[in-house]
Amino acid sequence: MPCLLCAAPAQKQPQITHAPLCTTCAASLPWYTSERCPQCALPTLSGAYCGVCLQHAPAFDTTLAPLRYAYPLDRLLQQFKYHQQLPIGKLLARCILPHLSPLLSGNKPDVMVAMPMHPYRVRQRGFNHALELARHLQPALQIPLDITGCTRIVDTLSQAGMDMKTRTRNLRGAFASNQQWQGKHVLVVDDVMTTGASMHALANALKQAGAGRVTALVVARTLKGTEN
Repeated sequence: MPCLLCAAPAQKQPQITHAPLCTTCAASLPWYTSERCPQCALPTLSGAYCGVCLQHAPAFDTTLAPLRYAYPLDRLLQQFKYHQQLPIGKLLARCILPHLSPLLSGNKPDVMVAMPMHPYRVRQRGFNHALELARHLQPALQIPLDITGCTRIVDTLSQAGMDMKTRTRNLRGAFASNQQWQGKHVLVVDDVMTTGASMHALANALKQAGAGRVTALVVARTLKGTEN
């Protein structure tokens, strides 16, 4: 099987559960190993909460981000999302599963949801990339996947280049939940967290519908200096 990044012969990579990558490309993935704020996953000293989360806490409670949004992961995600390379979704899920031990021990979520896309965007792209990721993660995590409880009801403008304040305003009222979550711990799966505005808006809708806790699980976190 060829490597999904360079087409060289792929080799078994134990650290990413035998995903189809060659040794060189597997080693080049931008793993996020530094200490970070437990709520928004931006770098902090000794893993302390950052000043922004202390002063203006987002609606989500925790963020798990095994990778940084940087080369070559950015190329993989672009191929996955915009060029219908669906096997990459399975690769990404396999990559991050061994790094989710904080999720699998202690306060395990009750239910998993994928970041919703507006129906127009789903028709345009052909699939919801976050839902694809969630479907690949669910069997290993053994957390029920709810695919109908959250929807995106507003097709917002593209958020590329917007700051957190503008994105938050752009996303106001964008999500809705048609069920009561009754104090449940909800895990929200998405590909990348840039400012956290989308996750905040969805978590806010979930908590208004009764969720007790929201954990964000993203493949990668965008860090300062790497934003597109």
